[in-house]
Amino acid sequence: MKAGRLPPLTDPGAVALWRLMTAAETHAPAPPSGVSRAVRTAIAHRLRSYKEVRKARRCDVMVLSRAKSGRTWVRAMLSRLYQQRYGLPEAQLIEFDNFHAQDPAIPRVLFTHGYYLRERLATPGWQERFRDKKAFFLVRHPCDVAVSEYFQSTKRASDHKRELYGVEGDHEMFDFVMNGPLGIRSVIEYLNGWEEVVRGLPRHLVLRYEDLRARPVESVGKAAEFLQAPFSASEIEAAVEFTSFDKLKELERSDFYGNKRLQPRDPDDPDSFKVRRGKVGGYRDYFSPEQIATMEALVRDQLSPAYGYHDALEAAAASPGSR
Repeated sequence: MKAGRLPPLTDPGAVALWRLMTAAETHAPAPPSGVSRAVRTAIAHRLRSYKEVRKARRCDVMVLSRAKSGRTWVRAMLSRLYQQRYGLPEAQLIEFDNFHAQDPAIPRVLFTHGYYLRERLATPGWQERFRDKKAFFLVRHPCDVAVSEYFQSTKRASDHKRELYGVEGDHEMFDFVMNGPLGIRSVIEYLNGWEEVVRGLPRHLVLRYEDLRARPVESVGKAAEFLQAPFSASEIEAAVEFTSFDKLKELERSDFYGNKRLQPRDPDDPDSFKVRRGKVGGYRDYFSPEQIATMEALVRDQLSPAYGYHDALEAAAASPGSR
């Protein structure tokens, strides 16, 4: 789904149903299966837009990212930092205002993909409403995101989510990442579209997943400084250690958080875990050299260079044997 482009909702019965569902606030159910697919998806997208914008206007901090960019990992690290500082139970994750309700010193944090919010923020006058909000923009290499989307769609997603994003049925991986609605082109469109919008937000910080993996303590320290949060160096190191990849995977396996965000779809299938591999450049493990070259050329030609991925891609194109 392309950000901000909501399907039409013209049928009077569908409009009435959507109004009933928005009245249910954040716990609204998925649209009923008794209506057509077009109506179900239109209602679902509009409901998500309504909820996303409403929360964005109430939050103090926004963590924006394309799906499969490390958002759950960042959520776990931030949760651990606030747990340590404010003495909160460790087996919980930040869910918008739940930490704020326990201690008002903790900000309301909205983790969102921003699919619907981007259109609003690109509209004249809307950015002014967000001048007082801090915004993290978490980005990841489009090839890694697309491969992770493949496993999410085939191993974890519900039937409702697969219908919502048009990824029902069986898919060959290369075709999915090159031509599917959640493939590389979709990721590039998302990142390019958000680049200018994020630059227009006066209080923003862009974080790359690759930098978080390579230098987690330094990157989390930068995030804490941006938040103007009183975390000590030892608290940052402890939070990074507590949420390291291997430990977070074990926490998911044991259902430590009791939260569907960190629960495997099938405990016997490693590819159904939320914390799956987390490998930088892991997409290269699944394709032939020719396929990798095609994927990387697409990113090199279409992704904005502002994100810093082009130097490595150009070097790889110049020396194919280095892949």
